[in-house]
Amino acid sequence: MSTRQEILKVGIIGAGAIASPHADGIRQVPGLKLVGAVRRNQEKCRKFAEQYGCKPYQDWRTMLDDGVDIAVVALPHHLHFEAAMAAIEKGCHVMLEKPAALNLAECRQISAAAKESKCKVMTADIAYHLPGILKARQIVSSGRMGKFIMGSIINYRFYFTEDRPGWFLEKEKAGGGILFNLGVHRMAVVRSVVPEEESAVKASVGFFQEGCEVEGNGMIFIGYPDGTGVVLEECGYLGVPKELNRGMHFTFENGILGDVTGNLWVSDKKGNVEFPNLLAPPGGVYQPLYEEMLSAIKEDREPWPGLAQGAKDVRVILAAYESARTGQQIELTSPEWEVSL
Repeated sequence: MSTRQEILKVGIIGAGAIASPHADGIRQVPGLKLVGAVRRNQEKCRKFAEQYGCKPYQDWRTMLDDGVDIAVVALPHHLHFEAAMAAIEKGCHVMLEKPAALNLAECRQISAAAKESKCKVMTADIAYHLPGILKARQIVSSGRMGKFIMGSIINYRFYFTEDRPGWFLEKEKAGGGILFNLGVHRMAVVRSVVPEEESAVKASVGFFQEGCEVEGNGMIFIGYPDGTGVVLEECGYLGVPKELNRGMHFTFENGILGDVTGNLWVSDKKGNVEFPNLLAPPGGVYQPLYEEMLSAIKEDREPWPGLAQGAKDVRVILAAYESARTGQQIELTSPEWEVSL
């Protein structure tokens, strides 16, 4: 009997800035092979294809017609839905860059199509598989930290850089600004560490970048059924000292988890601090995502994070926009905000 491992063919739709970390992760996973990459800029696509040993394409439909097993959708946000649906129609599994889609309706349609075609859809958010996050989840799951009390994430960076592609600053194409593009990462962190499911959102959103139609700052309060909460603070107008972004922490009755996306530290009730040993994957932050996707395909189960996790991350940001618009707290338990994919 043959023991030869089946190799799944992977194609990247959108070989832009984020494509190289994807490709680095793919080539570290036995059982996967990058066979194609798509980018409209022919010369840049050719160089990428030469670097990673795959075929260059200018049209993702042609690559899908040629046949891939896993399609990586790394396009501008407004194009995620069309490409994901087309890939699923071809019978491809999909690695879908965050944010998964522009709205919950698109997430629901992608989910329904994937179930019908028996395809796996994974949200490509590295936060779920960072070494510190995985260790923090393990610690919380063990019961060592006790009951969750509160949490906070602060993220300041200059968002409106000259090299940021223009579509990021168009609401129709990007879906939003710093919250929609980066806030979903913070939600992935929160949803990885906090054991409860969020139930309410209250937010303020600011538009202080002159001539720009997407937000550059926001504060989101995320509430839970037991009265606990998390605060997210994002600001994209200033260059700031790194010390300001060291406020990520989650407080439990037995201690605190801090810097969970970086150099994780754990404190006890007396303030004693330990730094658990963390091992970074050799293929970079995307390698664990592709290992998980391959395992999910082989075991015929949902990958982590699946589309449901990505949709719930998007849901909080969309609820934040609605809260800021209306001045009201948004209850995520109402039917229009339900995510059951």
